[in-house]
Amino acid sequence: MSITEHEKKIHGLVDVGNLAQWSASTEKTGFPISNVRDDDINTYWQSDGSQPHVLYAKFIKRVEIKYLSIYLMYSLDESYTPSKIRIAAGTGLHDLQPVVTTELEEQEGWLHIPVGDYGRNGLLETYMLQLSILSNHQNGKDSHIRLIKIYAPEAPQALAVDEIPYTSIQFHSRSQLR
Repeated sequence: MSITEHEKKIHGLVDVGNLAQWSASTEKTGFPISNVRDDDINTYWQSDGSQPHVLYAKFIKRVEIKYLSIYLMYSLDESYTPSKIRIAAGTGLHDLQPVVTTELEEQEGWLHIPVGDYGRNGLLETYMLQLSILSNHQNGKDSHIRLIKIYAPEAPQALAVDEIPYTSIQFHSRSQLR
């Protein structure tokens, strides 16, 4: 499934990945996990070790997620490009539950995974996301991921106290301090 920036704005979605604490099971020196959040497709995170490679996004409060989007470039990364990934969600490491497993073709650009389809009311409620890279193209060992975005509905703005729409005379008479 592919969604554009215009469609995200229409549906009121925003990237909440900046609210998460990111970590990885391994990372090669010079290619840290922070690269998946730098908005630069020329940088990437690279694993360093045996599979599966695992990335974590831990939120300090519960978030409702619609899509997990991953930017991959098979033309540059070839055997470093994931071919099978699994996404799990939960409140922490102790209770992660698999949400979806996806097999990828030679992915170029954004891959939008509708994780909200596996939650209530079209949204996946979670404190932690886990992205596991189960295999790479051409049986590659290490992986590259260039960018990750986590899309959630935009939270409605809270009303200021003086904007609360009182409807009765009794409330209006007590709406200001003396």
